Amino acid sequence: MNVNFEPDRFPSLPPRPKPFHMTDAALQNGLWSFWLTADEPILQYVSNLNCVLSFTGSPFLRRPGGRVMVSINPRYDHLEAWNWIYNTLEGETQIVDLGETWEQAIDWACQSEDEI
Repeated sequence: MNVNFEPDRFPSLPPRPKPFHMTDAALQNGLWSFWLTADEPILQYVSNLNCVLSFTGSPFLRRPGGRVMVSINPRYDHLEAWNWIYNTLEGETQIVDLGETWEQAIDWACQSEDEI
Protein backbone atom coordinates (compact mmCIF):
# COMPACT_ATOMS: atom_id res chain seq x y z
CA MET A 1 0.00 0.00 0.00
CA ASN A 2 1.71 3.16 -1.17
CA VAL A 3 0.47 6.56 -0.11
CA ASN A 4 0.62 9.38 -2.63
CA PHE A 5 2.40 12.48 -1.39
CA GLU A 6 2.73 15.95 -2.83
CA PRO A 7 5.71 15.70 -5.19
CA ASP A 8 8.72 17.90 -4.42
CA ARG A 9 7.04 19.76 -1.57
CA PHE A 10 10.36 19.71 0.28
CA PRO A 11 12.85 18.65 -2.40
CA SER A 12 15.88 18.83 -0.10
CA LEU A 13 14.39 16.43 2.45
CA PRO A 14 14.72 12.65 2.05
CA PRO A 15 11.58 10.86 0.84
CA ARG A 16 9.19 9.54 3.44
CA PRO A 17 9.48 5.80 4.12
CA LYS A 18 6.99 3.46 2.51
CA PRO A 19 5.10 0.78 4.39
CA PHE A 20 6.48 -2.70 4.84
CA HIS A 21 5.01 -6.16 5.37
CA MET A 22 6.14 -8.88 7.79
CA THR A 23 4.71 -12.37 8.09
CA ASP A 24 4.46 -14.08 11.46
CA ALA A 25 7.59 -15.91 12.57
CA ALA A 26 7.61 -19.64 11.88
CA LEU A 27 10.08 -22.34 12.92
CA GLN A 28 11.98 -23.51 9.82
CA ASN A 29 15.11 -25.67 9.87
CA GLY A 30 15.58 -24.99 13.57
CA LEU A 31 15.43 -21.19 13.18
CA TRP A 32 12.56 -18.79 13.66
CA SER A 33 12.11 -16.92 10.38
CA PHE A 34 9.70 -14.53 8.72
CA TRP A 35 9.27 -12.89 5.33
CA LEU A 36 9.90 -9.16 5.11
CA THR A 37 8.79 -7.15 2.09
CA ALA A 38 10.10 -3.59 1.98
CA ASP A 39 12.29 -1.11 0.13
CA GLU A 40 16.05 -1.62 0.06
CA PRO A 41 16.87 0.88 2.87
CA ILE A 42 14.55 -0.95 5.26
CA LEU A 43 16.00 -4.32 4.26
CA GLN A 44 19.52 -3.00 4.85
CA TYR A 45 18.51 -1.61 8.24
CA VAL A 46 17.02 -4.94 9.34
CA SER A 47 20.01 -6.90 8.02
CA ASN A 48 22.30 -4.93 10.37
CA LEU A 49 20.32 -5.69 13.53
CA ASN A 50 21.99 -7.98 16.08
CA CYS A 51 18.77 -9.91 16.63
CA VAL A 52 18.71 -11.27 13.05
CA LEU A 53 21.11 -13.49 11.14
CA SER A 54 22.75 -12.02 8.06
CA PHE A 55 20.76 -12.49 4.86
CA THR A 56 23.06 -10.56 2.54
CA GLY A 57 25.62 -13.33 2.00
CA SER A 58 25.82 -13.90 -1.75
CA PRO A 59 26.53 -11.04 -4.17
CA PHE A 60 24.35 -12.94 -6.64
CA LEU A 61 21.38 -12.91 -4.29
CA ARG A 62 18.46 -11.09 -5.89
CA ARG A 63 15.60 -9.71 -3.87
CA PRO A 64 12.58 -10.02 -6.13
CA GLY A 65 10.05 -7.41 -5.15
CA GLY A 66 12.09 -6.40 -2.11
CA ARG A 67 11.25 -9.62 -0.29
CA VAL A 68 13.66 -11.55 1.93
CA MET A 69 13.42 -14.28 4.52
CA VAL A 70 14.78 -13.01 7.82
CA SER A 71 16.00 -15.51 10.42
CA ILE A 72 16.02 -14.48 14.05
CA ASN A 73 19.29 -14.97 15.90
CA PRO A 74 18.83 -17.96 18.26
CA ARG A 75 20.39 -15.94 21.12
CA TYR A 76 17.22 -13.83 21.19
CA ASP A 77 13.66 -14.74 22.05
CA HIS A 78 11.88 -14.97 18.69
CA LEU A 79 8.65 -13.34 19.89
CA GLU A 80 10.43 -10.40 21.50
CA ALA A 81 12.71 -9.92 18.48
CA TRP A 82 9.85 -10.10 15.96
CA ASN A 83 7.72 -7.68 17.99
CA TRP A 84 10.63 -5.27 18.48
CA ILE A 85 11.44 -5.26 14.74
CA TYR A 86 7.78 -4.81 13.82
CA ASN A 87 7.20 -1.99 16.32
CA THR A 88 10.41 -0.22 15.30
CA LEU A 89 9.56 -0.34 11.60
CA GLU A 90 5.94 0.61 12.28
CA GLY A 91 7.05 3.65 14.25
CA GLU A 92 9.54 4.73 11.61
CA THR A 93 7.07 4.46 8.73
CA GLN A 94 4.19 6.39 10.30
CA ILE A 95 3.22 9.71 8.75
CA VAL A 96 3.36 12.49 11.31
CA ASP A 97 1.19 15.54 10.73
CA LEU A 98 3.09 18.62 11.81
CA GLY A 99 1.53 21.80 13.10
CA GLU A 100 1.45 24.93 10.95
CA THR A 101 4.41 26.42 12.84
CA TRP A 102 6.60 23.42 12.00
CA GLU A 103 5.47 23.41 8.37
CA GLN A 104 6.42 27.09 8.06
CA ALA A 105 9.79 26.46 9.72
CA ILE A 106 10.56 23.66 7.26
CA ASP A 107 9.49 25.83 4.32
CA TRP A 108 11.72 28.65 5.57
CA ALA A 109 14.69 26.29 6.13
CA CYS A 110 14.33 24.81 2.63
CA GLN A 111 14.16 28.28 1.09
CA SER A 112 17.20 29.43 3.09
CA GLU A 113 19.12 26.35 1.97
CA ASP A 114 18.32 27.10 -1.67
CA GLU A 115 19.71 30.63 -1.30
CA ILE A 116 23.09 29.38 -0.08
